Amino acid sequence: MMAERAFGRYFDNPDDLFGWLNSAVFGTAAMDALNRSGVTALLLKGPATAEKLASESGLPQDRLRRLLDFLVAHEVIEGGADGLYAPTSRTQVMLDAQGLFANELISAMASSRLHEGLRDDRIPFEIFFGKPVFEYFAEQPQVAESFGKFMGWMTRRFERFVHTQHRFEPFGTVADIGGSMGDLLLSMLGEYPGTKGILFDLPETVDMARPAIAASPLADRVELVGGSFFEEVPSADLYTLKQILHDWHDDECEKILSNIRRAINPGGRLAVMDHILQDSPAPDEAQGTDVAMMVWDTGRERKLGEFKALFAATGFAIGRVTRNPSGHSVIEALPV
Repeated sequence: MMAERAFGRYFDNPDDLFGWLNSAVFGTAAMDALNRSGVTALLLKGPATAEKLASESGLPQDRLRRLLDFLVAHEVIEGGADGLYAPTSRTQVMLDAQGLFANELISAMASSRLHEGLRDDRIPFEIFFGKPVFEYFAEQPQVAESFGKFMGWMTRRFERFVHTQHRFEPFGTVADIGGSMGDLLLSMLGEYPGTKGILFDLPETVDMARPAIAASPLADRVELVGGSFFEEVPSADLYTLKQILHDWHDDECEKILSNIRRAINPGGRLAVMDHILQDSPAPDEAQGTDVAMMVWDTGRERKLGEFKALFAATGFAIGRVTRNPSGHSVIEALPV
């Protein structure tokens, strides 16, 4: 399975190399444009002509037809001789992954400054956008919202794995630290009846999450808390950190973990949900995301031994590890 993921195989044939990369770059842009304009949602209501989709979305008909034909060619939607375009099961996936496509376009822009960042020892994201990522998000709420959708999509990829492969009972209160829009927290509360949850993130992020939490049937079990995990975190029995530690360098991670160690209830546990780099390089998500973190911020993906060192420095020890071959693994740590 790992060999099939190695993009180096495209280098064996120049035509394959061009086809793969060209389709990935422009396919991402095409799907993002159709998601943002509402065309994907319109298609999911039923077959329609390019003329109708153009009229309802406000896009120019000729160029819209060309984008639709591109997605027909790549089997994301269907198109017939009658001039109708129709959704497939993949069309729904395309809409569900709207945060992914938006995030990949931002990543591509920031990545265009990778060489400059390496040469000048600077963060590529900051070079392109003019400020650190979370400061940029604070000033660009629409971008922050798209990133929150991407985090939610990543959580949905992960939910089945964590709920079936790494059980957490018993616990009374779970605090999702840096919990974004609350997708993971709501999923945890739904999986473990009778528990309560705390969504902890920056105040502006908590405000964005508030409407979705309020609309959830689990809202009465959720407490929303705004703050900085570099300063303090609320007390809980179980802490979840999904895609948090990989955002930061070791000193920053130690601050986060130390604050959790001070606040954790007796008998509590910490669940870090992050990629784990294999001891030898492998063409998996962890290896690719490690480069992404180099582009976005000061963070990195880590090997299990590196997580162990972070925990040892902050009063934790690894209890159990559940590796995920297709994404985020779970490292459960206990206070010592």
